Amino acid sequence: FHPPVRGDSGGRDVAELFYRKLTGLPGDESPVVMHHHGRHFIHIRHSGLYLVVTTSENVSPFSLLELLSGLATLLGDYCGSLGEGTISRNVALVYELLDEVLDYGYVQTTSTEMLRNFIQTEAVVSKPFSLFDLSSVGLFGAETQQSKVAPSSAASRPVLSSRSDQSQKNEVFLDVVERLSVLIASNRCALA
Repeated sequence: FHPPVRGDSGGRDVAELFYRKLTGLPGDESPVVMHHHGRHFIHIRHSGLYLVVTTSENVSPFSLLELLSGLATLLGDYCGSLGEGTISRNVALVYELLDEVLDYGYVQTTSTEMLRNFIQTEAVVSKPFSLFDLSSVGLFGAETQQSKVAPSSAASRPVLSSRSDQSQKNEVFLDVVERLSVLIASNRCALA
């Protein structure tokens, strides 16, 4: 997938450049952050797939690694598992998720629960056919109505509980903001 973000995609040859740079390295482990001619490549490997972010800007690698990790979790939540076949069967869903997660290159959310109300595309899940599990198969192999139940959504639940005001608790929620600066070596070890 090559969604252009902020005009910083680098074109379609960036994927080929990343692949050549990755295969040109000795050993199995590649550095998480690579640099080539003014372009940064930040990637993770998950279930045999490389999730890669490229940028020419000076961006914190940890924020991009957190984004990639969140995307891997999100894709796994929506598609069931993260693999090449799953991604190729769910191209429309992946593009819709990327569109909701990134707004012109700025991360909005990677929360499955928050995105559930905005994602319209259903995942294409292929599970192997089993003669022992015929619960959703009807006459002549047609699906029964039981297998076509819509997924539950948090949007249908009330925001306020129906309890009286006297039994409610007073709650306070705080956001703790923390800043951390870390220097990482090419072997993924923290230096400072």
